[in-house]
Amino acid sequence: MTTQTLDYSLPLATLLRESTKAAHTLVESSPGAVAMLNGQLHKKEYIRYLMMLWHIYDAFEAALDHHATHPALESTYNPTLLARAPCLSADIAFLFDVPEGSWKSHPAHAALLDETPPALTAYVTRIRILADSRDPTLLLAHSYVRYLGDLSGGQIIRRTLGKAYGLGLDEDVGNGLELYAFNELTSTKNAGLGEMKRIKEWFRAGLDTAGNLGADVKSKSTYISLVSN
Repeated sequence: MTTQTLDYSLPLATLLRESTKAAHTLVESSPGAVAMLNGQLHKKEYIRYLMMLWHIYDAFEAALDHHATHPALESTYNPTLLARAPCLSADIAFLFDVPEGSWKSHPAHAALLDETPPALTAYVTRIRILADSRDPTLLLAHSYVRYLGDLSGGQIIRRTLGKAYGLGLDEDVGNGLELYAFNELTSTKNAGLGEMKRIKEWFRAGLDTAGNLGADVKSKSTYISLVSN
């Protein structure tokens, strides 16, 4: 086991970026990620991936809703802007070519539930444990990984998959790529590249606001990233 030492005088957004670098590199080079980034992931596997993500976001965003006014979470809490579970549900239904309310009864989803990957079970279980905790500060790190990932690398994936699966222009909404589409900060218009940058700046500022609550928030938010086996 190795540990990384962080300078807790730095802003929380910076600390999270530094402490997740190694994990980001590891995930980015995994076979599934490489196939997705190259547009070579089979469409059925991509839909399976989206279904797993839906279960993660459904639990995660319910946890954020439950702790919306917690001091460490309220500065980045904005479900109207950020919530991804509804987008995932719309994408899955589109790709299955079924009404949105019926995809959960699709045989592919039933198969996923029958043989749920252990990693998915562990992830969702961890989120639910944090949701039931009196101190949900650790959810902040999950917010960083999930939402900044969708706002940043997700935009590259969006263009790649749009071409690979014939889902239309990358700026279209409602074409199976809603996971990667965000509205503007102050309107319901679809966010362009410049607005996406502003959203990321807003989110990082919210992280730093949470970090300003004290070193305890910073240490809890980065603890999991500090330890690697």
